[in-house]
Amino acid sequence: MRSPEDDPPGVARERTGLAWERSAFSIAALGGLVLGVAAHRDAPGLLAVSLALIAVAAAVWRHGRAAYQRAEVAAHPRALALLTTVTALTALVAAVVVLVRL
Repeated sequence: MRSPEDDPPGVARERTGLAWERSAFSIAALGGLVLGVAAHRDAPGLLAVSLALIAVAAAVWRHGRAAYQRAEVAAHPRALALLTTVTALTALVAAVVVLVRL
């Protein structure tokens, strides 16, 4: 099995950028799902949640692009804390959408 030190330079940066993009895509997909539920259930409150999720997805994608363009790959504790918070809130929103949908 190869170690991360054996990878060519720049691969870690590319993996980091792709991970941020996957996170942004999943948050945006949830925003689209919430938007669909809001449209079919006539729930304007969920419309605001959907727009917030899509805005957060755009911010996460933008951070991922910035991380990819940096020359060095380093831990960013604030960004990781933000992503952790967003992931927890996204899971909470998903649970609410499931309960509203039932």
